[in-house]
Amino acid sequence: MLRTVVFSAVMAVCSTSFAQGLRISTHVYDVSKSETRTPTQIVSSSLSLIHNGRIYDYVDSADEVIIFDLVEKRFTVLNESRGMSTRITFDEIRHMMDGRQPRTAEYLKELSSTADPTSKKIADSIRFQMNPKFSQTFDPMKGTLVLSSPSFIYRVETRKWNDPLQVEKYLTYADWTAQLNSILHPGSLFPEPRMALNKALRELKDRMPISVELDRRPAEQFRLRADHQLTQKITNDDHQRIARWEDSLTSGSIKEVSFRAYQQATLLSQAP
Repeated sequence: MLRTVVFSAVMAVCSTSFAQGLRISTHVYDVSKSETRTPTQIVSSSLSLIHNGRIYDYVDSADEVIIFDLVEKRFTVLNESRGMSTRITFDEIRHMMDGRQPRTAEYLKELSSTADPTSKKIADSIRFQMNPKFSQTFDPMKGTLVLSSPSFIYRVETRKWNDPLQVEKYLTYADWTAQLNSILHPGSLFPEPRMALNKALRELKDRMPISVELDRRPAEQFRLRADHQLTQKITNDDHQRIARWEDSLTSGSIKEVSFRAYQQATLLSQAP
């Protein structure tokens, strides 16, 4: 869930090629009970390393790294503490997303067959997520982008970026990560709202977000904000992390399993 809300991390600051490396430290805060920008409760942290055309997205609390490879058109998911990894291609993700449509339609039919207000609320939320419609505003002086609907609002702080091609590369990563997270973590948000935000960012052409807030009120008491600290070069420690992850995948110490097996192991680990 948190990965989906965080959507996958975001980048900003000046022009730096992926080959040179970029370090993004992300902290997600629960600001549901705050009307200010002051963080109240940190709920997740992650580290994203952009190096040699790949993006390594690591969440310490889960000991999980997701490796995005645009050339190979796939994700590799590695969990060293469980000794497991899996791979999933973009085509497989597309197939799973297509298969979601009839299952969701059947679920909505079941929800619509009852007069229960909670069921109606759930159905309305699902319908919106599958086909989000936002009002969009952008303040060029402040660099603030807002996508709004009655109970689903994105507030985004952006910063000018000198390389439009790099913006597009990262937003492609964000699109695919949103879809992967919706598959890997059942019950999380659908990817379409985040992809609508990415589309709005593409229209700005030369800006990247440095802070993303998702506000689900008043339908839900839910408001999270992801802030990003950026460094233009990755550190020696980061190089060692990447080397360790790559070595783990090729050393034989990690068991490669099917995507479904990995997903089931993840769900079991999260069960109370």
